[in-house]
Amino acid sequence: MKTVEEVSQQPSIEADSPFSRTWWDYIDLALSRAGDQLNPILVKETRQALKSRQFTVSFWLVLLFGAGWSFLGIAMLMPSVYYVPSGRFMLVGYFVILCIPLLLVVPFSAYRSLAMEREDGTYELLSITSLSSRQIVTGKLGSSLMQMLVYYATLAPCIAFTYLLRGMDLGTILILLIGTFLVSVLLSSVGLVFAGMNQSRQWQALTSVLLLILLMAVGWGWGFWMISLVTEGRTALDAVEFWYGVGFYLTMYATFLTLLILVAAAQNSFASANRSTKIRATMLTQLVLYTTWMVFLWIESREAIFAPMSLVFGGIAWTFYGALLTGEVADLSPRARRDLPQSFFGRTFLTWFNPGSATGYIFTLTSFLTFVLLILTINTTVAANAPGMAFNVNDLMLFGLLMWAYMAFYLGLGRLMILWLRKLSDFGLASVLLIHILVLTVAATLPTFIQFWMQNFRAADYSRLQTINWMWSLVETLDGSWAMRSVVLTVGFAGCCMFALNLVLATREVEATRLETPERVLGDDYSPQGLSAPFETATMGNAAKSPNQPSSAEC
Repeated sequence: MKTVEEVSQQPSIEADSPFSRTWWDYIDLALSRAGDQLNPILVKETRQALKSRQFTVSFWLVLLFGAGWSFLGIAMLMPSVYYVPSGRFMLVGYFVILCIPLLLVVPFSAYRSLAMEREDGTYELLSITSLSSRQIVTGKLGSSLMQMLVYYATLAPCIAFTYLLRGMDLGTILILLIGTFLVSVLLSSVGLVFAGMNQSRQWQALTSVLLLILLMAVGWGWGFWMISLVTEGRTALDAVEFWYGVGFYLTMYATFLTLLILVAAAQNSFASANRSTKIRATMLTQLVLYTTWMVFLWIESREAIFAPMSLVFGGIAWTFYGALLTGEVADLSPRARRDLPQSFFGRTFLTWFNPGSATGYIFTLTSFLTFVLLILTINTTVAANAPGMAFNVNDLMLFGLLMWAYMAFYLGLGRLMILWLRKLSDFGLASVLLIHILVLTVAATLPTFIQFWMQNFRAADYSRLQTINWMWSLVETLDGSWAMRSVVLTVGFAGCCMFALNLVLATREVEATRLETPERVLGDDYSPQGLSAPFETATMGNAAKSPNQPSSAEC
């Protein structure tokens, strides 16, 4: 017989029965399980952000300005609002109010959120947890997304009100809202990258100012473009060129966002980890997609200007990438070296994806040279079949090769300066970028100043003194000047010499070999109980040699 206490402690069959649960209980159970799977950084950051004074003040300001513009705008449109379409006018005001928190407040708060982790010394506590650096970065970014959704929910009734006022179509409103959301996510990722550039407070102050300038510039440009789209209305959406541009920007957006997240995660990971392979693979993927889109737009538009334009934008992007990659450190932990390629094919083609300034320099130049040769080949083929679609073959060839030569020389020179300066003091990514910017700025301005000074600051033509001036020389090459052939030969020889010098100095990074995984690590990785077959075999072998020790079965 069971006692009363035992009977009372048994679970109730009716309470646990699935038929006794309501639909709300199932929803609550599903939400609880989904909440357990969320990134803990996302939960922590969202709670802190929604309770912060900054979010409270900005939220109420958006709410007040939205209500104020509703009354003020309608008062300004009276009495014509009853019979004249007024949706565009009201939507522009709401869009400006929405842009301030989304393009300025949220990205800067994401930057400060990660920067304060380092200033307060709490990032070390996060780094020793089971969370990876990418989870920390995506958690910070997810908190920014939650804030954006709150701001959208605040102004959603007002934006829906503009559709009722007539004059606006749903397609334009959706493109405006979705596009602004995507730009805000991208700027938040940029803020996370800025937060990891340098850890010193002096550099953080300068980085904050630069980030604010960048956010205001991007916000101004995006707002002006979207307002022009609103004023044009349905006319812009009906053009097929507009949707080509949307596809191109979405493709580049996806690769840039992935690249920014990987860079931000790499800045916050261990210094000896392999932080470069995924970043360089993303860069190469972006180059392939960019080349595909530029060739497609070139064929569709039948405009020859697409050939040099693709080289210009590609050269700007890969000069920036090269400046970042030449500042990397080649130190790898034993764990990271276990994943290095070991076959002949892998070491030949995949070694350049390994961390290091030399491998980054060679990876940048070989990738961009392949891109230049591909564009030149396509332009030559088009010139033979459709001359009206092709740029001048000789001018484009000189332009592409001169651009590669300048990139090889100045990136190599900047890398050598970084290697020498790092012997004196260690510095971060911001200092690396600053060194390359100074090298390119001096090379473009110093010969120009000397030539104008020698001619009493009067207008002067291009001269051989401007050989090191990459900006003026590239413009002269596109203009079709025959005198640029000697400049291309001079700069090309200097670029090849600099490339060869850096290739010789890359011996230590190229010779990094793969380490074999120890048996104890294999045991931890492949056995569900922490004991692998090789480790167990070794243990049993030792037990056979030592009869006094118990066997693995007895253990």
